[in-house]
Amino acid sequence: MAAIVFSYRAIDHAGDIQSGTLNGRSTGEVADRVRRMGLRPIEVRKKSAQVFQKDFSMPGFGGKRKDELALFSRQFSTMTSAGTPILRCLSTLERQIDNQRFAEAVALVRADVENGDQLSVAMERQSGWFSEFYVSMVRAGEASGSLPEVLARLAVAAEQQAALRKKVKSAMAYPTAVAALIALCVVAMLMFLIPTFSGIFDDLGGKLPLPTRVVIGASDLLTGYFPIVALGVGVAVWCFKRWKRSESGRRRWDRFKLRLPVFGKLARQAALARFGRSLAVLTSTGVPVVTALDIARSTAQNMVVHDAAGVIAEKVNNGSRVADAMGEHAIFDPMVVQMVSVGEESGALDLMLTKVADMFEQNVNTTVDSLTSLLEPLLIVAMGVTVGGMLVAVYLPMFKAVELVK
Repeated sequence: MAAIVFSYRAIDHAGDIQSGTLNGRSTGEVADRVRRMGLRPIEVRKKSAQVFQKDFSMPGFGGKRKDELALFSRQFSTMTSAGTPILRCLSTLERQIDNQRFAEAVALVRADVENGDQLSVAMERQSGWFSEFYVSMVRAGEASGSLPEVLARLAVAAEQQAALRKKVKSAMAYPTAVAALIALCVVAMLMFLIPTFSGIFDDLGGKLPLPTRVVIGASDLLTGYFPIVALGVGVAVWCFKRWKRSESGRRRWDRFKLRLPVFGKLARQAALARFGRSLAVLTSTGVPVVTALDIARSTAQNMVVHDAAGVIAEKVNNGSRVADAMGEHAIFDPMVVQMVSVGEESGALDLMLTKVADMFEQNVNTTVDSLTSLLEPLLIVAMGVTVGGMLVAVYLPMFKAVELVK
């Protein structure tokens, strides 16, 4: 395989962001070369490619692994607080982990620590489980001698983010299920019920009402070309998912989600809650603000916040205040900017960021509860109107049966 030019962004020992290009065969190979240069890679991607690289964009935690990491961190914190040596902690936890792949990753971490590596360095090699956010926290805990406290904070952060994720998913689950049920009912009626009436209408003759003609046309299309329609829907879904995975597609999709009524507000608050929580945890453990901003931005899981945080990190690195840089982006409320400004002036930035995250998480909970009570009757009405409308379209000719017979 020929060498490819990759661009990289990394953090040096002083906490400054460095960038450049290297030749390599894969992102992993280039990332290893960047580490051997004494730098910590943040992002590595093909210079000619426009695809968002998830491998080195520091996605905080992910999916079900977040719950497993939360439990691991909690137990690890408890054992280290009791004075248990790290190697013994890892050995014990390795045997207690139910997930076989996670247990293997912990075993590799233990082996590297036995060979003399620091815990953070060993965890960094298992990037599939321990994100850059997690590794940076552990490294800060090792440097400050407060590893048990850092692990406890990681556990709390993972638990809070898991609760937030479940809350947001619960808001989407009901409308998604009802929408799927409506679609299923419509397809079933078009394929099995409407063809029966279509034959009756052909025998009667005459011109059918427009709603009836539309329903019958849709039924004929679906029953006559079902394989083509199903293939077209599948291709459309595949193309949409592929588009969303691209950098430009993901950015446009995230921007679109923020513009949605009600749900856009929910997505924005959830993204800012994740970003604020991660930034608070990082700054509270002594990670430099520029580094913390660069690491925390991908935990927002929204490209609008991701891009804004990247610009803020560059301006802070050039001497600007965090609050002043935040104020230039509409994604951050004036109240958030004011709270961050007070935190900077009082030297309690992490405390204010925690309050910001708490505020947004509470807003998410309130919005989800309101949506649940509001959407239930609306979706029931939508289902009734959709199915009832199709039935009315079918029975309209019956109301003009005398005219059709004439």
